[in-house]
Amino acid sequence: MAFETVGKYEIRGRLGAGAMGVVLDAWDPVIERRAALKILKKPPAGDVEGAESLARFKREAQAAGRLTHPNIVAVYDYGEDGENAWIAMELVEGGSLKDILDRGERFPLPEVGRIMDQTLAGLDYSHKRGVVHRDIKPANIMLAADRTIKIADFGIARLENSSMTQVGTVMGTPSYMAPEQLRGETVDARADIWASGVMLYQLLTGEKPFEGGFSSVMHKAIHTEPTPPSSLAVTAPRAFDAVISKALAKRPEDRWASAAAFADAIRTAMTAPSQPAPLPMADSDATIVAGSTRPPAAAPPAQAQAKTPAKTGEAPRKGSPVLMIGGGVAVAGAAAVAAFLMLRPVPDPSPVPPSQIALQQPPTPPAPPVVTIQPPAPTAPVLAPVAPALLQPVPQQPAPPILAPVVPPTPTQPVPTPVQQAPVATPPVPVQQAPVQQAPVQQTPVQQTPVQPAPIQPAPLAQAPVEPPAAQKPPVEQAPPPVVAMPQRPPAPQVSPAPPPPLLTPSAPPQQLALVQPPRLDFAAAAAAAAAAPSCALIAAGSTANGLTLRGVARRGDDAAIRRALNARDIPLSAVSLGVQSFDGPYCASFDTLRPVLAAPDAAPQVGVIGSMPLIKGQLLRFDVTMPSWPAHLYVAYFMASGEVAHLVPSAAHGPGATVRLGEPRAGFPGWEVDEPFGTDLLVAVASERPLFGTNRPLVEPQADYIAALSAALNAARQAGSRVAIRPLVIETAAR
Repeated sequence: MAFETVGKYEIRGRLGAGAMGVVLDAWDPVIERRAALKILKKPPAGDVEGAESLARFKREAQAAGRLTHPNIVAVYDYGEDGENAWIAMELVEGGSLKDILDRGERFPLPEVGRIMDQTLAGLDYSHKRGVVHRDIKPANIMLAADRTIKIADFGIARLENSSMTQVGTVMGTPSYMAPEQLRGETVDARADIWASGVMLYQLLTGEKPFEGGFSSVMHKAIHTEPTPPSSLAVTAPRAFDAVISKALAKRPEDRWASAAAFADAIRTAMTAPSQPAPLPMADSDATIVAGSTRPPAAAPPAQAQAKTPAKTGEAPRKGSPVLMIGGGVAVAGAAAVAAFLMLRPVPDPSPVPPSQIALQQPPTPPAPPVVTIQPPAPTAPVLAPVAPALLQPVPQQPAPPILAPVVPPTPTQPVPTPVQQAPVATPPVPVQQAPVQQAPVQQTPVQQTPVQPAPIQPAPLAQAPVEPPAAQKPPVEQAPPPVVAMPQRPPAPQVSPAPPPPLLTPSAPPQQLALVQPPRLDFAAAAAAAAAAPSCALIAAGSTANGLTLRGVARRGDDAAIRRALNARDIPLSAVSLGVQSFDGPYCASFDTLRPVLAAPDAAPQVGVIGSMPLIKGQLLRFDVTMPSWPAHLYVAYFMASGEVAHLVPSAAHGPGATVRLGEPRAGFPGWEVDEPFGTDLLVAVASERPLFGTNRPLVEPQADYIAALSAALNAARQAGSRVAIRPLVIETAAR
């Protein structure tokens, strides 16, 4: 946006931009004072999210406008016109605390104490006036030119007796959010105590206590304890470990009761006597808790083997492993799945049978008695008695008579009629293969008489005719004209003619050839069998007259069952559209509940990730959901490898066929960032004609609890005749 004036303010430059708008360098000509002017473009009518952003913008002005304190950025004015809303506030030129930390600079301990003292003084003043900031972090801590601390950005502050913040709405920056804030619960001043404790931890160690994307941070903040700061930085006094541990207590009632009490504890820790950790003794097997992580400069060999936590944060953390969206992405959710996506096979995790284990052992020389009685390997003599039987000709269709060329009869054969004097060979084959029609003579087209083949007798197998020498062949021109002629046919070749079909007689109609065509493929049955073949899968199947479609998710390694089911029905690969993603995770137990409402392969809801997978660390999970052709409420459940489910979209109503984009950063929502642990998570979009749950589910809950509640909700929807459809999608993440 380009401005020359906004209201009465003259615009002189741009200071920055954030989630809540653009910040400009402005001049107030009335009182001749510089100001920072935060501008927000007003949303069009009907824009629900835009209206909420504008409401939060006004709330920031109201929250900061009632606070006048040297450690809080002062608000001068609020105004609106037809296009924009703005807040005029105190201009702080020293930059933010985040700018300094991002440059890798570290503060000495006295400076850390001063920063925290002034920050907590501003918060204590704010809390006593009913304003909870809810987004304390280094980016919102400003340093004036004289190094005075100023708290800024009350954009998502909670005011006492305000209904603008609802339970179930998650706002803030994940790494600094308290557990109750991550769960979408109502927060009070103790959420700011938690965020201040995170900031103190970062100032002392250079690291955040809970790193990662939204889901990883959430899991750690709720379930694990951070590494004590004295174990990560030698400059962090051990007295701070207990102070920060209380500030980061999981339950709000276990934290410091006020910002002032927290500040007093920090001042006490600053003056506490140093308590260096004892060096590990070579002859001691006791557990050592070291305050410093650096080993002695010249440790004896026994001491050199002692293990202490690494300075870089390798100390073991308590709690279960954490998970990020996509294995990694921020909890709270390829390009479209390829039309033909081959599954990645992995080794079968089932136990190896003892017989196979024995084969992997080093070979043991066999005992001599066993060797002496060991029969030799089968050789040619073993096959010798079988070979003649395999080579015996079939009595009714011996190979030589079929392949023998057509030759005229020998002079010794009887010639009962003039027709039989024609140079026609008498093959030793059944009557059905009599070669009368192959006589190489000129024939007049007349109707074939049924008595023609009667005198012809099949020759014995031992008397297979042999073509006589050329000198014995009677000349063709000497053959008397036939009395009864056969239908005219081209002369049969005299050398190795192709044998007639073994199962069809010369008089067989052409329609009999259809008997050798392959049977018609049953794509519908094959699709259903392939979808049901894997032991752990959620696959939708569809078929047409020319092929079949499979789309869904399956446990890694179960793709072999799909291929076997297709091969068993002779389904060609070219007739299969396969869009099945593989996953690793504890999701199989939920499939029985989800399968009855699984949408058809081409039906809505449809989910498409923005970008390509795997999503890389630091990227945001963003995706589009196309809704069904009927009005529906959208829920997005995110199944994680930790065995928990996060509700990215608790409930929202959308029109028929609407396309909804989720995961874009906005005011109070930084997005779902990909971070460790990496792997595969399961995103499930649920479209329901009516709301499924009477109240919002917890932001994160055990998978078993969610499935039980969902099963009851689906039964109720079925009894009410309400439509429900789901679409699963594997979210894959990687470090790089």
